[in-house]
Amino acid sequence: MTPTTKTIMLISGSPRKNGTSACLLQCFTDSLTRGTVGHSLSFVPYNAFNCGFAPCTDCRACRRLEKCVNPDMDAFFADFEAADGIVIATPIYNLSFPAPLKAILDRMQRYYNARFYLGKRPPIARYRPVALLMSAGSSDEDGAVAVKQLERIFTVTHCTLVSHCIANGTDRMSGENSLSDDVVDAVHECATVFMKNV
Repeated sequence: MTPTTKTIMLISGSPRKNGTSACLLQCFTDSLTRGTVGHSLSFVPYNAFNCGFAPCTDCRACRRLEKCVNPDMDAFFADFEAADGIVIATPIYNLSFPAPLKAILDRMQRYYNARFYLGKRPPIARYRPVALLMSAGSSDEDGAVAVKQLERIFTVTHCTLVSHCIANGTDRMSGENSLSDDVVDAVHECATVFMKNV
């Protein structure tokens, strides 16, 4: 059998290079790489804090044009549309996403408008599964608000959130770059479900 390459887009929403979210993402990609059968993986990484993308201003130009008039995310959108799968690793700030990641998600409005104003169904031809890896300082945070936001966004981008997990209580952790055995197991399970859908 000829190996095929699957392209996985990795979106980090953390300002910390070696924080818990980065640990989750590394654990996830390690699990993907170990579990790959019949194809190789290519990772396309983006860090929301390094991108400097502008927020959506609801200018509504994408109701007339099948694009965003602000070109700063053109390469991102091209990679997003071409990916075979999307993985988002992020801390939870006040029940939601950090502002730079939220800016990226808000800019997905162009796909909503492509569907409902320009009649393009689906706005992106390629289906992609999504995995969400979250970290939270509070021990009772379950990530439900973030999950709900992503599910709504991805209904118009031909994606499905197929797996998610959270490492919570990180404010009480002794080291920010370590994961409990339970969290590692949850990440491996997320990766397994994700790859079944890629």
